[in-house]
Amino acid sequence: MKLIQNIFYAYVIAINCFAYALMWYDKHQSKKKGRRISENRLFFIAFIFGALGIYLGTKTPIYHKAAKAKFKWGIPLLIVLNVVSVYFLIKCF
Repeated sequence: MKLIQNIFYAYVIAINCFAYALMWYDKHQSKKKGRRISENRLFFIAFIFGALGIYLGTKTPIYHKAAKAKFKWGIPLLIVLNVVSVYFLIKCF
């Protein structure tokens, strides 16, 4: 059981680092008019426990998509959903 929890914690940390990197990459691509990452993909990453990384990407120093209402309100709601889900998953293990 402890091993499963440790793997899950590592996954949550990794997916949030990946999500933050995606926000940085998308901001970089937007500046140079390159290939972008869809908002649906960013929300999917947020849904699979990467909401904190996406949220941090909307804050300093990136400020990517910070003005969009979907990101201003949707990502914090997904953070709450992620935290509640993590709580119940850990409680089950």
